[in-house]
Amino acid sequence: MRRYILLLVLLIPFVAHAQIPAIVSLGKEAAKHEGVEHDSVGSVMLAMAQTFANKEQRATFKMLNNIEMIVCKNLEYAPKLLNRAMSIVRSVGATFIVSQDDGKAINDVYGLKRGNIVTELIILVKSHKGEVAVVAMSGEIPTNRLQEIANLKQ
Repeated sequence: MRRYILLLVLLIPFVAHAQIPAIVSLGKEAAKHEGVEHDSVGSVMLAMAQTFANKEQRATFKMLNNIEMIVCKNLEYAPKLLNRAMSIVRSVGATFIVSQDDGKAINDVYGLKRGNIVTELIILVKSHKGEVAVVAMSGEIPTNRLQEIANLKQ
């Protein structure tokens, strides 16, 4: 999967924005700090990644329209980024879905729902080393298929 993310990052010029403009703004602001990267992957790039994905993951990529990724290795700025991201989660009314600790980081997942469809996933990743990542995924994800999104990172 890492090669797919790398492919997506290399093809960044074709970007769209997440449904939550505050995440895009946060990414642009955060990227001004040393040790912080912000990438956007739009529907065109996701469609291209889908063609290179294995058969099981193609359907997963079809559910997504956009991915915003903010990766912060700046340990001084990380708490501020996390607080701002959490503020956005609260302000848009995202609901808590699940928290997982994979041994390397704690992943807190929030979402905006329309019935049984999640239209926006916001994942706050807090590594045990103090690094932070914010990932926002827009699309139409049935709640019974959320595990497929979790499997994308593997």
